[in-house]
Amino acid sequence: MFSFLDMINSSLSYFNIKPTLKNKIYIAIATLGDGYLIYVTCRLFLNQVWLRGLLYCLAVAFLTYYLYLNFVYYFLDRTSRFDFLSPWLSKVTGTAPDATTGKMPRQRRQAALNQAAGYYEDHDTVRAAVTIDATEQANLRALVDQLVAEHLLVAEYDGLSEAEILAQYRAKNEPVPALNSGQTLPYYELVHEAARHRLTIYAGMNAMDKQPVGHITKVGLTDAHDARVQYQLYLAKLFVTGGPHKIAGRRDTTILTDGDFGLVAYLAYREKQPKG
Repeated sequence: MFSFLDMINSSLSYFNIKPTLKNKIYIAIATLGDGYLIYVTCRLFLNQVWLRGLLYCLAVAFLTYYLYLNFVYYFLDRTSRFDFLSPWLSKVTGTAPDATTGKMPRQRRQAALNQAAGYYEDHDTVRAAVTIDATEQANLRALVDQLVAEHLLVAEYDGLSEAEILAQYRAKNEPVPALNSGQTLPYYELVHEAARHRLTIYAGMNAMDKQPVGHITKVGLTDAHDARVQYQLYLAKLFVTGGPHKIAGRRDTTILTDGDFGLVAYLAYREKQPKG
């Protein structure tokens, strides 16, 4: 059941749906799951499996209470006088979601979304060409899906409405990506793989989970191999692009289609000092 809910969560993250409506959908789905747990609990008691039935009964009670609180909040637009959970969570975490959007304060989210690889002056960096093979694309897609599901990447079409998405598509004749622009990954680094003669970009939730997600082919106008011989290279900035996007459909509607993810990389460089 949890795998099913996780799949729905990942899928809905790419749709331009208001947070309140999305939460209402989650409540409806969770209510079905609660109903199934009630059925299982009744069957356990009928078969005299008392201990397991009691554990299921406690789980049902907690889930039903949680659904009740969310139903009152999202469907009736008010809080319940029986809500003893939210104040405690706010006290523990030191913050609370915004009442209108259901999201954490933006400054807290931005801290997670824009982990820095260090500060570099713009004149010390140069854009690099990134190529992504099939294996790297699969790694990148899995990582982005995980980050979107955990709200570490935002897929809200830069806050555009359906009408604004249509207007932007018609003005630029380009798909409008679900991922908000200017987002980076929690962890990334540049690794020289001597055996493959590659400058490979590794990324992940952290250093322990890093996977290859692309490789540098050019640094500015210079071949990556030649640039590495002449300069010390550092991955200064990395932004995610592409992925699911919307295009114009018929009768002023949009169509959600899929696409490969891309990376925009900027390298910092320093000329190598001669040995000796």
